[in-house]
Formats: sequence, C-alpha cells, structure tokens
Amino acid sequence: MSYRRLITLTVLLLITFITCLPAGQARVMLEKDITIFMDGKQLVFPDQQPFIDSNDRTMVPARFFAEALGAAVSWNEAQQQATITRDASILTLTVDKQEVLIHPNKTEKMDTVATIRNSRLLVPLRFISTYLDCDVSWDATERIAHVFTQGQDQTEQLRLIEAAGKALLELPTVNSEKNMQDLLDESDSAYDKMRNTAGSGMTMDMVQEDSNTMKQAPAPTIEAASDYSGTNVQVKGVDEADIVKTDGEYLYQVRNNEILLIKAYPAAELSVKSRIQLEENPQDIFIDDNRLVVISNDYSGYPYRYESGMVSDLKIMPPYQYRNSLIISTYDTSSKTQPLKLDTFKMEGNYLSSRKIGSSIYIISSESVYTPYKPVYYINNTRVEKPYSEIRYFPDIIHDSYLNIARINLNSTSDKFQQETYLTSGSNIYCSTDNLYVTAVEYDPVYYLNDYSTSRESTLVFKFNLDNGIKYSAKGTVPGTLLNQFSMDEHNGYFRIATTTNQWSSTNSQNAVYILNNNLNTANSVTGIAPGEKIYSTRFLGERLYMVTFKQLDPFFVIDLNPQSPKVLGKLKIPGFSDYLHPYEDHYILGLGYDTALTKQGGVIQGGVKLSMFDVSDVANPVEIDQVVIGTSGSSSEACDNHRAFLLYNDILAFPAAVYENNNNDSYYGTFEFQGAYIYSVSENGLSYKGRVTHLNSEDYLKAGDYWYDSSKNVRRTVIIAGNLYTISNDQIKANDCSSLQELNHLSTID
Repeated sequence: MSYRRLITLTVLLLITFITCLPAGQARVMLEKDITIFMDGKQLVFPDQQPFIDSNDRTMVPARFFAEALGAAVSWNEAQQQATITRDASILTLTVDKQEVLIHPNKTEKMDTVATIRNSRLLVPLRFISTYLDCDVSWDATERIAHVFTQGQDQTEQLRLIEAAGKALLELPTVNSEKNMQDLLDESDSAYDKMRNTAGSGMTMDMVQEDSNTMKQAPAPTIEAASDYSGTNVQVKGVDEADIVKTDGEYLYQVRNNEILLIKAYPAAELSVKSRIQLEENPQDIFIDDNRLVVISNDYSGYPYRYESGMVSDLKIMPPYQYRNSLIISTYDTSSKTQPLKLDTFKMEGNYLSSRKIGSSIYIISSESVYTPYKPVYYINNTRVEKPYSEIRYFPDIIHDSYLNIARINLNSTSDKFQQETYLTSGSNIYCSTDNLYVTAVEYDPVYYLNDYSTSRESTLVFKFNLDNGIKYSAKGTVPGTLLNQFSMDEHNGYFRIATTTNQWSSTNSQNAVYILNNNLNTANSVTGIAPGEKIYSTRFLGERLYMVTFKQLDPFFVIDLNPQSPKVLGKLKIPGFSDYLHPYEDHYILGLGYDTALTKQGGVIQGGVKLSMFDVSDVANPVEIDQVVIGTSGSSSEACDNHRAFLLYNDILAFPAAVYENNNNDSYYGTFEFQGAYIYSVSENGLSYKGRVTHLNSEDYLKAGDYWYDSSKNVRRTVIIAGNLYTISNDQIKANDCSSLQELNHLSTID
C-alpha cells in the first residue's frame, strides 16, 4: 500500500461562539465543535460526536466514519476488537491498544489508542484516513478536519475547503435526539433562572407575549372588471392572506367552516356559486388566477403516546394532549360552480402569518417544544418526518420552540411543498419580495435596586433569503420590543426597525429606530424618542418614518432614515392617537385610531374612532389638515388593529366601525348606535363624508339595547369593483354605488 504526502492547509472559516456563550451553552457546543468535511461535504454524526483525546488526536466514531469512506466494520465483543475492511485493505484495532494489525501479518503502532465512549468505538481520524489512502488537512484554529478520498490535487482541495467555509456560515444542525435534549435542558435552565431571579417586575404577560366529483369545463363568464381593489398590504408585490379576496368578478369569502365563491360582478348577478365545506377551521385564503389556497387551523390533534417495555403498556400523557397544526388546501376554481380540490399539505404549529410572492406562498408557524421530537408534515397523504440533521438552531440564544417556514409552489408539479425548521421562536414577520424577516422577543433580568426586579427586552431578527427556496442569511438584535409588522421595513439594502424599551413602565419607556445593514448589524439609530411614552403606530415610506407615540397626547413624528445621519425632522402634538397609518399621494398620511380627553384627575379617557389627515410636505412642521371623530367611548374599528379591514381605493376610503354615543356625561361608555362601514372621499383638501352602510335592520337595532357584541351581520370588509362598493359580513353582502351609496343588490350568504 502506498501513502500520499499529507498536505497542511490553513484557512479561516468562521467565528467561534464558545467564549461568549453561557457556561451551559458552551458545554453543549464543546461536544460538537469538531467539524469534519469529506470531499467538501460535512459529515453529520447521528449520536456520538468527534473529540480530541489526551494525545491531541481527533477521534471519530469508527463505524460511521469508515462507512463514509466506503469501508465495512465488524466488531468482536469478546476481544474488544474492530476490523475495518475496504477492498483488499484490512486492519484490526483493539480498544486501549496502540498496536494495529495490518492483515495478514503486519503490525503498526499508533500514537494514541482506540477508545469506547457512550457505547461507540472511536478511532483516530488521521490514522484510518491515511491507511485507506486519503489525504487529511487539519485547521487547528477552527478545529476543522478535511478528508479527501478521490485523489484531488491541491487546487481542488483548496476549492473544496473554501466551499466548506461558506457552508459553515450556515446555522448548525441539531443532529440527534440527545443533542436536542441538551438544548432543551439549557433553555429550561435559563428560563428557570430568569423566572426565579426576575422578581415581581417580570410578569407572565412579558414571558408569554412571544408565545387562524369530476372536473367539468368552466361555463362561459363575463370578463372580470379590471377596476377593483385588492387586499390592503404593507409591501407592493407581496400579497397577504385575508378572509375576503376578489379577482374583479368573484368574491372568495371565509364563512364559518366553509369557503364561498360568490359572483359579484356585475352587481345585478350577485349570487353564491358554490360552497367548499371544510372539517377544519379556515383562517385565511389566497387566490392566484384559477387557484384558491385555504389556510386552516386543525384542532384534531395527535393521540396519546404509548411506551412499552413493562408488564403492561403504560399510557403517557404528553405535556399537552393536542399538538396544533395547519392544513393548507389548494383548489382549481376554473369552474366556479364545482371547484376541484388539488392538494392538501399539513404542517405543525400555531399559525403566525403568511405571504404570497408570485406563485409562491410562504406560511410560518411556531410551536413550543417540551421534549425532543421530529417535526412532521404531510404532502397529501404522504407523511414526511424532518430528521434532526435538518433542524437548525441558533447557538447563542434560548431554544424552546420550533419555527416552521413552509413554501408552496403553485406552478410546480413535483416540488410543491418545502419546509424548513429552526429551533427558535417567532412572533412578528415582515416580508419583502426578496427576504423574509421573523422576530422573536428575548427577556433578561436586570439587577436593579438590590434585586432582579426589572427585565430588559430585546428583539431578535432572523433573515431568510427567498431567491431560491428558503435560506437563512443573517441574525441581528436590537433593544426593546416592536409593535407589529409595520414596525419593520426593508429599503435599499437596509432593514429598519422601530422599538420601545421598558414598555411596561409609565415613566422609563423610550422609543428608537434602528437601521441595520445587509448582515443585520446596526449601522445607525435614533434613540430616546418620546420618553415615558410607547409606540402606537409606525409607517416606513422610503427614507422617512412616520411614528405615533402616546401617553396623554399624540406626538406624530417625522423621522429621516438616511443611514449616515438619521434624525427627527419634526413632530406634531394633538389629542388622541393613531393605531394605523396609511400613505395618500406624495405628501399626506392618513391616521386611524381613537380620540382622547383628559379627566379632572389627570387621567386619559379614550373616546370615539378618530380619522386624521396629515400634510407632511413640510417635514419640520407636519400639520393635521382634517379630522373626523366617530362616536364616543366604547366605539371601535377592526381596521385600527387589522390593516386588511382598511380600504383606500380611487380616493374612496372605507372601514368598519361599531359606534357608541354618550349622551350622559356621568357615564364612561356610550350607548350602542351603529355597526357598519363608514365611507369618505379623500382629496388634498381633506376628508369628505359620503355616508355609511349597515347590515343590521331596524329589529336588530331595537334588540341591541345599550351594548352590541359580535354579530354575523357585522360588516368586516369592504371591496370596490367597477365603481361599486361591496360591504361584506358573515351572513350578508351588499352592493352599493360608490358615488351615491344607493343599494344596487344584496345577498344573504346563509345556506
């Protein structure tokens, strides 16, 4: 047998995390910090990990490593010997012995010994590799071994090493159930320490914050209207799921446990064409030409687990009896009277959010992990189990949840469903046409006044590139917590995020906006905004941020986000606050929220729904040029909390509202007066009230009394198709002329 000359190559491949991790986390990492590549591909060891022994030799599991080299391994328990065979090469190693038998009768001496750890025989990597005619390169700084089995020359070896370095920039994988348990134990330990030391200042709300027949030829149809409104989304080109969608001819509506396909245009033909009955609970829908995608919660759960091995089977109750999951179904709606079901996908976890870019739909779910298990998803009736070697984790943060990111490709016949799983948590998401950002909240106790009585919040940001599937690309951290998806934005290679620190404090809270570069490192920031208040709404538009904070008055801020010199440009203080901000033309912002008033005792009373219009052409001096207050205390609008209920299209503004009027100054809440849609026309001169549309009849109002709760007749969405306004409730749809609001038709959707 001939030996090749060993080649020593030095490369810098990644930054080690060991020194900056907590002690427990470092313990987990040390068992896995030896990385081995074979011909440029990383070896993932299923249980026992490589380690460096007392003789400074890298030890690897004999069977797994030898089989990766194309060799076979046999074990003699009585003599504690392993024989490795590949082609005509045969050698035998004995546990705790340096001598190695090279068959048939040659003996060589190693500079270390084979050993057993965790019932696995480990052998020296270099000796075995060299004997089997492979080259080995060892990077002592990064503790990486490269094994070359195919006689690659030095140029090719360098290329493979460089490629391996890029691969190591990816997140590590869990690899085994044992490692998974180690990570969960570390999470439990960190959580218990935080809970036990944080004191009364750490509320449970804080911890849990981070924790819905045959195919027939389609009948001839009237061409859909080209003039129609879509879902109100945050980012152009990135659709968001909702309970109502339209294609300009049909409405698609989530109603209880069914999906309705409704002929909407022309208004005279308003009618239900078909109903898709579902066993699960539908939350959201997407449409894409003649494709309908339904996202549903499935509460059927999983059965109890059983463990055998005793006198009788033992029924084991898991931490929770049911594991929530999502069912995503796709339909061909070429025939609106007989939609055809195509595919069904199932993924585990609680529904966080979803986005649609072109024909790709991204669905994000999250689920707490109490004991190690492999995530499972289904493609139609095929069960797919995610191996531990494909579950990635973040070495420097607490691990207690699975974050699942799935991609459905509506145009593919083979690669229809893809899911990536990460051992981390998620709360809010932001999505551009190129990248998906998922945030998670992290709390740490802070030593204050001789006790760990307060907490420090930070927001973790995970970035995933969507150019070719789903690929993790960066992680960043900023102080404080964010409000919702509108607290984030991507622009010209920068990611911007607005947060509030100490949000639970009435005196110490502050607000800030951070500008992060492509790698999610902080490039610049504006901090100390509105001390003692917290963010109520934000809207990023180009290099401007419009922000509303509140305590007693509503400061409306205009902030310049130039990455080199961000700064507050101007602000306006007015009563009330805006929960949602929406751009209009080039220099105007609409705000929807609530009016407020100060009490004699210095407190604040929330009043009616407030619609404001701001002129921001003079960034140093923003002006509220118009405002409307609807009702008094007790009034509300779903559009304040859900931007999909807000409609602005062709200068027509509409949103649902429940209105209370207070005719008694001694009463805090008013008396129920109206539920339905309010409609305004918008121009640069301000807001002009057009009217309102209700689905309640006179009898409903008589029955209502002083209070009105959720009703199947409550208007929840408005849509414009070809100059007509459609108001949509669970049980009814009305079509009204946009100009006069005269009713053109109505439809009961009750079966």
